[in-house]
This record gives sequence, C-alpha cells and structure tokens, in this order.
Amino acid sequence: MSVQFRHAFLVRSVATISGDIAIGVALASACTWLIQAAALGLFLSFAAWLLTFVLSLAMSQYVLHPVVQVVLSDRKLDHAARTVRALAGGMQQHLSAFAGAGGFSPFRAWRKA
Repeated sequence: MSVQFRHAFLVRSVATISGDIAIGVALASACTWLIQAAALGLFLSFAAWLLTFVLSLAMSQYVLHPVVQVVLSDRKLDHAARTVRALAGGMQQHLSAFAGAGGFSPFRAWRKA
C-alpha cells in the first residue's frame, strides 16, 4: 500500500464521514421541525423518524459517495498535493528571504544572546 493511496483514502474517508454527518443532521433537523410544527402523534412521529433515517442512508449511498468519488479522484488529489507543495516551497523561500532581510523573526533574540 503506497503512501499516496493512504493519503487519498484518508481524504476521501474524512470527506465521506463529514458529508454523512451533515446529511444526517440536516435531515434530523427537518424531521424535528416537521414533528413540532405539525404536532404529530406518537405513531406519525416514529414514522417520520424512520422515513428520515432511510432517506439519509439512501442519500449517503446514492448521492454523497458517488460525488466524493468523482470530486476527489486520484488525479485531482495528486494535482492538489503538488499545488500545495509548490505553494509551501514558494512561501518558505519568501519567508526566509524576508527574515534574512531584517524582517520579523521570533528567533532573533536567541541569535543575539
């Protein structure tokens, strides 16, 4: 198992779990509002919660997971990693040039001591 595969798996897993939680919370909020606004009885409240649970599982399986696979493909994750690596390298060079030119450095007091 390569490092890139593990990183891609981690990113996709975090995105999927976050999306699952967001869908669940949104549907639970809507169900709670429906139960309170309509003053449903015990049986209809149970039926609403059961329908919401099944709907959240279906949305997760048939909407969220395919979207995560398309949006976070290996090629796109590799491109994002290369872009972040290039930006970090450029920022590091910029900050080291700034610090060398007398800019802010938190370690300047240590160098003089």
